[in-house]
Amino acid sequence: MARLPEPGGDVDAWASILNEYLLVAHNDDGSQRVESIPPHSVTLWDLDVKNPTTQNITNLVLTNEDSRLVWKNPSEVARATTRLRINVTDFGAKGDGVTDDTVAIQAAIDSIENGGVVEIPRGTYPVRGLKIKKHGTTITGEARFGTRLVRHSGTDPLLDFSGTASLNGHLKFCSVTNIMLIGNYKPGTLLRSYFADNFVYRDVSFVHCDGAALDFVEVWDTRFYNCSWENCGNNDQPSALFRNSMPAGEFGYGEDNTNQIHFLGCRWESWRNGAVRLDGGANGSSHLLNGFFFVSCKMESRHAAGPAFQIMPGSTLIFVNQLYIAVMAVEPDQVKPLDAIEDHGSHIFMTDVYVQWGTEVNIANSLAHIVRSGPHMYYKLSTYYPSQDPVEAAVVVEPEAFDVILSCNVSNRGKTVIGDAAVVMLSSPSSGIGVPLDSTGSFRIVNNTTSKDLVKIDNNTTRPALHTLNGVDTVGFSDNYTTEKWRIVGSTGSARFAANKFQIDGSKGYVGINATPTANIAMLIRPAVEGDRGLTIVRPTGTSTLRLMEFQDETYNIQGLAIDSNGRPLAVGTPPKVTAGEQVSYANPRVQVRDIAGNITAAVRPSPTAPGTIATITFSRPYAAVPLFITLADHSAISGDLYVSARSTTSFTVSTRSALRGGLILNFDYSIIA
Repeated sequence: MARLPEPGGDVDAWASILNEYLLVAHNDDGSQRVESIPPHSVTLWDLDVKNPTTQNITNLVLTNEDSRLVWKNPSEVARATTRLRINVTDFGAKGDGVTDDTVAIQAAIDSIENGGVVEIPRGTYPVRGLKIKKHGTTITGEARFGTRLVRHSGTDPLLDFSGTASLNGHLKFCSVTNIMLIGNYKPGTLLRSYFADNFVYRDVSFVHCDGAALDFVEVWDTRFYNCSWENCGNNDQPSALFRNSMPAGEFGYGEDNTNQIHFLGCRWESWRNGAVRLDGGANGSSHLLNGFFFVSCKMESRHAAGPAFQIMPGSTLIFVNQLYIAVMAVEPDQVKPLDAIEDHGSHIFMTDVYVQWGTEVNIANSLAHIVRSGPHMYYKLSTYYPSQDPVEAAVVVEPEAFDVILSCNVSNRGKTVIGDAAVVMLSSPSSGIGVPLDSTGSFRIVNNTTSKDLVKIDNNTTRPALHTLNGVDTVGFSDNYTTEKWRIVGSTGSARFAANKFQIDGSKGYVGINATPTANIAMLIRPAVEGDRGLTIVRPTGTSTLRLMEFQDETYNIQGLAIDSNGRPLAVGTPPKVTAGEQVSYANPRVQVRDIAGNITAAVRPSPTAPGTIATITFSRPYAAVPLFITLADHSAISGDLYVSARSTTSFTVSTRSALRGGLILNFDYSIIA
């Protein structure tokens, strides 16, 4: 490949190398061939342009005019320059943190047409306020901490993306990315947007602003991605303010609303009177600010002067998912306690909300204060109070609010809810599940198939009542019957526990349950008046053969007396023990009714015989006292001249007064009255 000789090299070969190069690199007429021109050898000064060679091209833009290039002032560039990315340093911006760069950056912004991109390189640019008036303008820096617009002086918005009028006068399709807006702790908004829609703000930081850093009026369909507000707002204004309209006669007055604003992964730090305020009713607007979405956001401050999240009247359709709020301390001289969320809106949907409180005394009033309107739906709420109960409760519902639905609301201390909530599920190991009701409310369990109530509880202040309807059986008990615990009311009478009595229709007496005046008695049945029956047991059918009543011991074995279906006593239970006496060879029990009656058969021994004992009957259990009466009925073919010769609490003995015939069979009944 032909080349030029190398200085200091190619000894004794210069001539041949140079001749070869000239032959290969040039045409026959001596002009240089284009393909032999080394790359990157043309400078701006070598371009074939229409400008005079003596013209200074600093701060000019290279563009085309027909088939020729020309350097022009930016303001003279034709529409085709909207494809260019304008750099503010080409217009004289310094970014040194000292020079007022307002004029230079504004000139760059004004030089573009719709859809242009204004690049602001790394640096600190003091400005008094910049206005963007062309659709589709993008303001982009290199990084949030790398590119900084800082307030130089005045109170104009640092960036003003505003249209000209309501509705059809909107500014559209603009965006801001990778930049930090710094208020220098001075009054004045950092970003104002009136009459605008379809904006995107990505990786933008708002810092050190004495007042609302963000001021939106009649803005539609706008997104914030990974933006932050730090030390913005004051004791009167929030960090971010959203309204529908300004007062009549002022710029920003309109007849529409602000809607469809989305925040994703945004955070507010060190706010004063609120991180966000949604104020649809501000300045008398009759329209509803609506469609705000907050996802995975954070609001934390040690300088609180008001609720973190403020949903004011005239605001609706607010959606929150995954919100962390930390109210760690209150600004000096500010009124305490505070609410974390103040809700005057309607159609409010909040889920996965956590509120952390600081240890300052009397700092916390509520996680959410629901003031008016409805519905309000709060799901999966949690709050932590490190040192004190909330002054009111985790959730406070005012009388003017309606259709409040809370679910999975957890608080580590204090009351969980105050006020009227349509459905509240309160759950913890200590409190269980609670459904608070006012005097007009009721709790219902409904059959989903029939739509009929299965259980209904009326919370009447005079007489609360539990209704079990449509064939539902009720089973209940209490460990303490010192006062009335429950009653069942029917169409024909009532049954209740009251004053230690189970009462069935108060005019018919009562059943006493082991208490005064029935002490030491398990149950007492007392008719009300002469002629009333104390206890009636009705057999199920005329052919019934089962027992209607029976007595059982502590192991639930049948003992003592039983009554058959015809009201007759039955022989049941464990019989007493019968021991043969000296005058008989055996004494066997036959039918026995435990310890109160029985029949015994005995055989007199062959010989010799004499007066003496026939049998000893030992009770299955001792009596408390010696039986009063023991009656014998001798059924023997020949009288045995029997009598009770001895008795005690544990047994009695039957003897004969005569010498009986050997082999005589004795048969007798006995009955006992203790």
